[in-house]
This record gives sequence, structure tokens and C-alpha cells, in this order.
Amino acid sequence: MRDTAGVNTQEPPVTTPLRMTIATVADTDTLFRLLQLYYFEASAWSGEEIQPDGLYDCARSDVEATLNAQPAWAQLLWRDDTLCGFVLVDDVAFQGQPIRELADLFVSPAHRGNGIAAAVVAALVTPQSGPWLLATWRKDLQAKAFWQRNLPKMGVEVEIPSDDNASDFDMCLIRRMH
Repeated sequence: MRDTAGVNTQEPPVTTPLRMTIATVADTDTLFRLLQLYYFEASAWSGEEIQPDGLYDCARSDVEATLNAQPAWAQLLWRDDTLCGFVLVDDVAFQGQPIRELADLFVSPAHRGNGIAAAVVAALVTPQSGPWLLATWRKDLQAKAFWQRNLPKMGVEVEIPSDDNASDFDMCLIRRMH
């Protein structure tokens, strides 16, 4: 699921405060519905089809189980007390080392272009947190263009590791030095 579908091509500063809340098991239905929107939008380039039950291949029970097992996995994004998206954070192994990954970021269309992605990066990628992995699906040209254009403006260092042509992802390491 690593992607950043749902980000806008422009990213000005957040005009109102962004609030991030850790999703709990009580938020399972909310996150499940947001993930369905995320998969719907990503289907334009992922090729994923709607299942016979009318949903994308993301089971509510899997969302609940992950929220139970990994309490800091998902954070809901709020702007003006309005739910506007989510971010998923995973602990992964990259080049043989454990690292935090900004795995999925979804901002609802009505809230795009308001600096939300930059605010999420600022909140998560701190000097104390060390490097983060940002993996973007190679086929998601909009997300790739967004990150290439906006990461330098977010005050983070970007390192591009050696390319793995066998991967479906373009990867970079991001870190905030001060």
C-alpha cells in the first residue's frame, strides 16, 4: 500500500492548524471508509478492480487488526475540526536496517492545496526521528511529481538510494537536520 495518492500538485502553507490524532480501534470504520476512497483514487493507475461486494481489496477486519496490533500505525488528519485524510506509518526494513516509513498519505480533494502534506511531514519528520523512507509507486506520476516539486520546500534533506529496477516503487530517504 505504499503511496501518496490524493495529494495536490501545489502545496502552500497550511492556512489553519492541522491536527493529527492517532486512530484507535474505535476509528476502524472511519479509517476503512477513507481507505476505500484512497483505493478508488489509486485505481486510475494501480489497475485494482472493485470486488464483487462493491469494495476494494481492503478488509475492515484487517484494518481493525492492524489498529489493534500497531497503535501508532494510522493517524487521522483534521483541519478546522473537519476530517480531511489520514497518514499511515510503518516500521520497515530498508537496506537491512529498521526505518520508519511514511507509507500512505491521503488528503480529501476538498482539502488539497492547503499545505496538509507539508504539515504532516513537519510533524513526523523531526531532527530526533532520524531518516524516514518515502516510497512512491512508479506508476503514480502525480504523487511522484508532487514529492519531487515539494520536498525541497519542506525543509528536509532528500537522499535517493541506488535504484532497484525490480521494485514497483521509487524510494527516497528524508530527514530533517534542524
